[in-house]
Amino acid sequence: MKSVRREARSGVRPERAGAPRRAWGAAAAVALAAALACAGCSPPGAGKTATAGTQSFVTEPVTTGQVAALGDVTLRMWADQAEKPLMKSVVPAFEKKYPNVTVDITYKSFDDLVATVVNAASGSTPPDLFQGNIGYAVDGALVKAKLVRPLDDVAATYGWLTGTGASTLAPARWNSAGTAFGDGNLYGMSPISEVQGIYYNKALLKSLGLQPPQSLSDLEKQLPVVEKAGKQPIMLGNSDQYAATHVFSDLAATEQDPTAIRDWIGGKANTTFATTGNEKAADTMADWAKKGYFGSGYDGLSNEDAIARFAKGSGAYFVGGSWNGAKLDPEKFGFGALTTGGAGATASPWHIAAASKATPAAVAFLAALHTPEAGQKILDTGRLPVVTDGVRAANSLQSQTLDALKRTIAAGTQVGYYDWSATDMLTVMGGRLQEVMAGRTSSADFTKAVQDTWRKARESK
Repeated sequence: MKSVRREARSGVRPERAGAPRRAWGAAAAVALAAALACAGCSPPGAGKTATAGTQSFVTEPVTTGQVAALGDVTLRMWADQAEKPLMKSVVPAFEKKYPNVTVDITYKSFDDLVATVVNAASGSTPPDLFQGNIGYAVDGALVKAKLVRPLDDVAATYGWLTGTGASTLAPARWNSAGTAFGDGNLYGMSPISEVQGIYYNKALLKSLGLQPPQSLSDLEKQLPVVEKAGKQPIMLGNSDQYAATHVFSDLAATEQDPTAIRDWIGGKANTTFATTGNEKAADTMADWAKKGYFGSGYDGLSNEDAIARFAKGSGAYFVGGSWNGAKLDPEKFGFGALTTGGAGATASPWHIAAASKATPAAVAFLAALHTPEAGQKILDTGRLPVVTDGVRAANSLQSQTLDALKRTIAAGTQVGYYDWSATDMLTVMGGRLQEVMAGRTSSADFTKAVQDTWRKARESK
């Protein structure tokens, strides 16, 4: 069988047989400036690196001839096991187009991937193409150690810097030191995006004479109506601590400029979490918890259990990310965004190893992921694509979610997730927010504790 897609074991894969020959399209120096996306960006992979040798620039889309010039080659990849359904369609089509390439994918659980991929990338035989994770622990470490190839030239050549999905590239832009992201050179791309919003139980709302909420104001008017009717207003499972932070992030995005949130998450100097908007959002969380809008025992319930209960009809609303939609019956549930510019971003970025000797094939694979055809496959497998042009939803729930994503991407207001800001932020923010919701600490103390964690993380870098 041509494709090798076996489950990963610990450690780095053994050296592949037959080192591929290096061939690449000619890249004139005068074309380099046009290929770079941002003023002042350092040339991607220019000169010598510790492992990669001289890197060529991409000034035109990779051709089958350029990939064929590699000879018989294995494109070694590491991926989250969640990518299996997508890869089942993308890989065979890619190998058919490039018959000299065999795709060998190591699949890992997300936790295992983020724990091991930096070591794998720094080894003597790194994967050519692999997923990282936005934030300092993984992507920041990869950039700082110069283990991944900048993709400014690739993005410019393939038109990713304009049109659908251009704004989603920001979280994969880093300064050269790997100490701040959101601006700088582009080091990764993801074909998959996410949007945060509110799911609603159609039948329950109809029985109470309520219309789907179109804003936070609408929701706040409806919550007491649902509670008075003896129904649980919002289904929440917060034992993993991240679910409540997602509700908080939607509230926070309605109270302040989303750009300020994104800058803070990316580590921009002189930004702060201790804002009036964040305090107000935390106060709202405490108020909703006190009034019973989240029900009881939510800190002992996982997000998976909560969405399962919601799918069975418990609760009027569920605030969460678009990945939850695959578990819901589209005939019974709908989706809306409380604000354009709430939480949500791209999924784990793909990176090309700086040391790869199969760079043309790796670039071609990234290009294959960033097409309307791949976008449709992504949607068909229950997730949302970055490339939404020409993509058709299969049902009303999927259509509503896709429309919400399009509006957020078009506005350029995806802010990302708060826990990207520091390696221990989820623990700190999640735990402190639980204290706020239980009435054991104030919103001001909450925002101060979060900002202190952010500041210490910056100082350590």
